[in-house]
Amino acid sequence: MKTARAVPYLLPPDSAVAAQAWCFADGVEVGDRLEHWDPFTNLELVRVIEVDLDDVRSSCGLPQDAAFAFTATWSSNRTRIAGDGPVVELGTLSGLARTALTLRVPGAMAGGRLTLRTRLVLRHRGSTPTPISPRRAGAILWNEETQIALEGGAARFPITAADFKVIPHYPDNAAWVLDWDSDELDAPVLGGMRLLVNTSHESMPAMLRSGSSDPRAGLLKSFVTFDVARSLIFGALRNDRFVDDPEDFEDGSVGRMLFELITMCWPGSQLPSLRSRIVEDSSRFNAELQARFGVVG
Repeated sequence: MKTARAVPYLLPPDSAVAAQAWCFADGVEVGDRLEHWDPFTNLELVRVIEVDLDDVRSSCGLPQDAAFAFTATWSSNRTRIAGDGPVVELGTLSGLARTALTLRVPGAMAGGRLTLRTRLVLRHRGSTPTPISPRRAGAILWNEETQIALEGGAARFPITAADFKVIPHYPDNAAWVLDWDSDELDAPVLGGMRLLVNTSHESMPAMLRSGSSDPRAGLLKSFVTFDVARSLIFGALRNDRFVDDPEDFEDGSVGRMLFELITMCWPGSQLPSLRSRIVEDSSRFNAELQARFGVVG
């Protein structure tokens, strides 16, 4: 989408730049959602873009020796990490220029919503710009944003690849850990929790990849699902505020998701009685949870 422009210098019309959709390296269009993305896969993206440099110069009041470049960047709302691709220098070319922009997005650094930004920027204003021409190197002349959902369906659980060797809080050889705070029930699901998968583990990342051929992958995924659900439910039922008023959470929040999860597993049950069963009959509680999520099934 085009971003709103309000700058103190002349800009070219949107028609001066024609950008094709972002594609994978094999030419398949990315679209706005990656249903089968996983955090162990890097994204190699490319887009073809064309610009009428004569139109840009005349619209911006810039001379023939003004120079331009295209830049492409990415950012993830989940990890708060950003990166950029190679700058494509256009120099003082004239007429129609056609080029390709590339981006490499490391899977371990992405997640949630990925924003791709493409910009035409001024490199040099040239010898005789007008008083209202763009003058500063790096001035943005054209800007476009594309957003891609990396989690597939809306119900997919947030997963982040992480090297436990550089995270001192967790054992180096642990396979995964659920990172969340059971007191932060008002936080949005996509920002309030994430499953950290240890990239330095011998076999864990390979088995959790989308489309893994490892015969153990299905069993592992079902056990991870069970383990995450058990951690969430036990944490929720130990929270007094949640047990007292489980419906007092907005849609999309951690608290609402937990209420719906527990209701799905034990329809009609009262939360105080479920909390008591965790202590008094935890083996049966775990068995019921296993049956609901089909572990080893």
